[in-house]
Amino acid sequence: MTKGVCPVCNGSGHMPCPDDLRDYGVKHGWYGYRADDDTVTCTNCGGQYMYGRPTGEVRLNKDGEPCKHSYTSQTVGRCLTEYTCQHCGDRYQIDSGD
Repeated sequence: MTKGVCPVCNGSGHMPCPDDLRDYGVKHGWYGYRADDDTVTCTNCGGQYMYGRPTGEVRLNKDGEPCKHSYTSQTVGRCLTEYTCQHCGDRYQIDSGD
């Protein structure tokens, strides 16, 4: 599988902090917030996976460019949801543990 540098974090593993996360207490340590550069853990290159960490790399999309993921979700079990990227086919599952 060919990969490229994440277009969201440019390989750093951190992306600019969205305003809505900052409003919910990010500055108090939530979501991997770093005050020195006002960033959070990237949710495009690994941070979106259950217990995942950003890698700075993503799969290439259908055009051969590093993918900025756009996931669709599907319930595959009682508390299990599978997410699939529309552009590159990247998949992951989240178990909500209800």
